Amino acid sequence: MKLWLLLALAQAPQAPVAPPQAPPAAEARTEAKLEPFAGTLRAGRLELAQLAKQEHHEEARLLGERLLAKPDFELAPETERAETLYAIGVAAGLADDIERAVESFHRSRGLAGSSELGRDAAYNAGTHLLRGAEALRLQIPEIREKLELPPLPQPAQPPFAPSGAGPAPKAPDALAIAREAYVVSRGELATCWREAPGDADVRANLELVQRRLRELDELQRQREEEQQQQEQQKQDPNSQKKPGDDSQSKPDDKQDPSKDPQPDQQKPQDSQDPSKDPQQPKKPEDQPKQDSQQQDAQPDKAREEMLMTPEEMQRLLDQLKSIEDQARQVEALLRERRRTPVKKDW
Repeated sequence: MKLWLLLALAQAPQAPVAPPQAPPAAEARTEAKLEPFAGTLRAGRLELAQLAKQEHHEEARLLGERLLAKPDFELAPETERAETLYAIGVAAGLADDIERAVESFHRSRGLAGSSELGRDAAYNAGTHLLRGAEALRLQIPEIREKLELPPLPQPAQPPFAPSGAGPAPKAPDALAIAREAYVVSRGELATCWREAPGDADVRANLELVQRRLRELDELQRQREEEQQQQEQQKQDPNSQKKPGDDSQSKPDDKQDPSKDPQPDQQKPQDSQDPSKDPQQPKKPEDQPKQDSQQQDAQPDKAREEMLMTPEEMQRLLDQLKSIEDQARQVEALLRERRRTPVKKDW
């Protein structure tokens, strides 16, 4: 009885599920007034199955509307109505009328209860809700970029705004809408899981819903972080400078030595060694020190000369004369030795 498996609908990114689109005869849904089906509900179900087999999905959808328009539809037995509503839901789903399909399955579930038909109707309702959520997911810009899909066309802006009109209404957030659709689908499938906990199809669809919700939560978190970074950048444009990016540095910072001092500019010129530069004048504070040292040394010498007696002066002169005589004798001996011929041994 299960006619829809979402795993077949969630294809690979190369062939994503397209959003439900109105078929060519969509105008007939609201404009044309359909005549009620003249036959029985059983005959209508057989005709619905035949049209679905031939893939005449729009004709099958219109036939389902004609069956619902029968005056005695509500007078039929609950089993007949439950089976007919189930078949109408299948036909509407094939025609991409997800809203009518979910409504028909819900009504069939309410009549069939917890029977096999009721469980299948609940499963198909949750699966169609998940199918609609998958279509809404493809409206999210980040998802379209991830799947390499072309961006959606932007709504046309009016050429001019009337005077006194407020700001244009903000477009609904596709992410929030898709997330709500996944949550509703999860609730429907969870009901099926409680009644049939071993159903592999229900479990697979529930796991897909959980993956999609985690994906949307991560997208929402990334949006909030980007918005926070943009707000910080507006407050302080330099706070978001990337490491190693010197293109945003101010030109004044390179020329201002107070902001970026160079190692060789931190030392003052007065601290250079004067001995390395002969033309470098001595520090003024060093000259008084040297003059004071010389002035201190001169009184000491004069004091020593004044303390020597005449006898000591004579004794010192005699010693100097004796040293000079000895030096003359040594020089005379050296001259004689240089003049002595050397004996040749050949």
